[in-house]
Parts: sequence; C-alpha cells; structure tokens
Amino acid sequence: MKTSTLSLLALALASTGLTSLPAAAQDDLQRGETVLERRRPELEQLGVRAGSFLFLPRVEAGATYETNVYATRDNHEDDVIWTVRPRIDIKSDFAAHALNFSASADTGRYSDHAGENYTDYAAQADGRFDVNKGGALDGRLFHRRNHEGRGDINSLQGYAEPVKYFTSGGEAGYSQRFNRLRARVSGSAQYISYDDVDLIGGGVARQGDRDRWEYATVGRVGYEFIEGYEAFVQGTYSWTRHKNDRDAFGLDRDSDGYEVVGGVASELTGLVTGELFAGYLVRNYKDSRLEDFSGLSFGGRLNWAVTQLTGISATASRQVRETSSSPGFGTASSYTRTLFALGVDHELLRSLVLNARLQYRQDDFNGNDRNDKVYTASIGGTYQMNRYLYLTSGYTYEKRNSNLSAAEYSDNLIYLRLGAQM
Repeated sequence: MKTSTLSLLALALASTGLTSLPAAAQDDLQRGETVLERRRPELEQLGVRAGSFLFLPRVEAGATYETNVYATRDNHEDDVIWTVRPRIDIKSDFAAHALNFSASADTGRYSDHAGENYTDYAAQADGRFDVNKGGALDGRLFHRRNHEGRGDINSLQGYAEPVKYFTSGGEAGYSQRFNRLRARVSGSAQYISYDDVDLIGGGVARQGDRDRWEYATVGRVGYEFIEGYEAFVQGTYSWTRHKNDRDAFGLDRDSDGYEVVGGVASELTGLVTGELFAGYLVRNYKDSRLEDFSGLSFGGRLNWAVTQLTGISATASRQVRETSSSPGFGTASSYTRTLFALGVDHELLRSLVLNARLQYRQDDFNGNDRNDKVYTASIGGTYQMNRYLYLTSGYTYEKRNSNLSAAEYSDNLIYLRLGAQM
C-alpha cells in the first residue's frame, strides 16, 4: 500500500524536535572518516530496500542569487536562479562483490536571463568483483551532460548561451595486496563532445573541433613501511585523439604525455588521512606549432581531525589541461593549473554542520603569455531537521585577476535549498 505524500510530510515534521542534540554526544571518528562522513544513525537516510539493493532517493530545491551572471569585468547583471536537484543512489549489500548505480540532475532556471537556463545530468554504474582475499577487479561506466559556466576559461563573451557538452566513458582496474605491498593497474577512456553555440548578433560558433577521446593507463605500487603509512610510486601514460584531424585554425591538437610521481599515504585513525605526492609531468603535441610542456607535478589531499567535532582539509594539485583558445594573446596548446585549497568543517550540533573554504588557483597558458589568478572563498552549513528533511545554505565569493583584462571578473552567490530524502 502506498504511503500518501501528506503522511510522509507529517512524519517528517513530527520528528524535527528529536534532532537538536548536543554535539558532545558523538561517536568517535572511524579510520579515514571525516566530520562530514561521520555516521549519525538517528538522522541518516534510511532508503528503501529491495532484495540485496538499497535505494536512496533525494531531491533539493531552492534559489541562488548571483551578482554577475555573465562573469564580466564591468556592467554586472544579477539574477535569481531557481534550482532543482534530484538524485538516486542504488547500493548493493552482497556478502562479497559490489554493484552500484547512481543518477542525478541539476536544473537551473533564471528569472531574467532565460538564455542561461541549464539542465545537467549524470548516470553511473560501478562494480567490484572480489577475486581473492586481497585482490579485486573494479570498473565503472558513466555518462554526463554539463555546461561551461560563464567564468570557464573556454567560454567567450560573444556566446549567446553557455556551451553544452557530453562526457561518456569507463574505467577498469585490478588491485592486489600482498601483506605490506599493494599494487594497482587501471585503464580508462572517455569521449567528450560539444554542442555548437549561437553568437550574440547572429551566427554560430562551431565546437565540433573540440570533440575528442581521452585515454589513460595508470600503475601504482605502494609499501606500508610503518603501520598506517605507505610509500608509493605511480606512473601514468595518457593520450588524446580529436575527432577532427585539425581544428578551425588548422592545428592538430592530438597529444601524448606521461607523469611519474612518488609520495606517502597515511591512514591513521582519528588523526591525519590522505596522501601527498610529487614528480615529473610531460605533455607533447603532434603539431609543432603547439608548445609542449614538461615540469614539476604535485598533488595531494590531507584530512586532519583536529577534534571529534572539527576537521580541516587541505588540497593541492598541478595539472595540464586542454584549452580551445585564448583570445588576445595568440594560440595556446594548453594551460597549467596550480591549485591550493583549505577547508574547515565543524559539527556545531548533531544536526548542524558548518563549513568554510578558501581556494587559490593559477592558470598559466602554454604557448602564450596569458596568466590568470582566481580567488574563491565560501561559507555555509547544513541543518538536518530529521532523517527526511534538511536545509543547506551558503555564500561564495570568486574573483579572477588576469593580464587579459577582458577575462577579469568578480562574482557573489548566495543560495538556500530545502532537501528531502527517504
């Protein structure tokens, strides 16, 4: 027999008074667990069980106020965006092996700038086959539709609407543990395709020359030299092949590259978890007119449980990324993105988690002199009214400084969303 919507709402509201428990009544953090991931049995989503699978549906709806819709340096235009975000996760509960599915969407409707409306979505299936006690095969398939925000490096101000693109692909790997030694090999492939976009004043900007296949193979070997600490080396070989032999400017943007890094990973309970690595990165382009890249590579993420209620996370990375153009400075083969981020999460109440984030990234274009620096700061929080309803709200400020003056902008976003889950 179906439960009525009114009955579910009544049950949700009736139980809101049970959740404002003091934050002191906490369960200890488990190995590798953060404040955000901590189990809260009296509040966590129950889901709907069907055989060996657990269905976890949820939806968020709300509004976002943005002060600079087009990410321009001057003449800012603001708007309110109405958003709906449904999601479902389906998780297996087998004695061995695993099979999971997920699907989500993110729709945004602008009050005054309908041309900026978007509908993004994603679907994924992933699984694991346990070969033996220490070894497993794993894989995933995915398909996504996204749009490039107005602040994206490849988004030009002459576009009448955001560029839409699709990503489809998969990954397969095998992991094996031999006492203190761990090894993993994997391979991945994904195809990215872009829709053409109308230009302000008429005409169309063709995007088909950006369509491409991206492939990668990765091998990693780690050794646990002290309990909770692992030293590892990792090698990656990747290559990109475009659908068209040459882009609109007659350039062959196909490329090959490799990365070799070494690092340390930590899994200490309740202290510091994560990994840090550094090494060497190379990217070579088939067309001699496009500048190759070689240089330092680094990255990592650390989670520090300062107390049972407060966690600090730090992230760093350096990567070479594809770019389609860089107006004003000439042709670029790619850009090198260096990123540093710091975050704090604090469980003020059992039902209220606050967060703050600071991020800095620098984009250096390879092949011309363009240089961007982007600063982002955000604060927010999530209040779990009960296991069925929650509120999430936050504020984000972002500013991009660039030696290409037309690329500079600053933006403010304030959002409030109500979430419902079963």
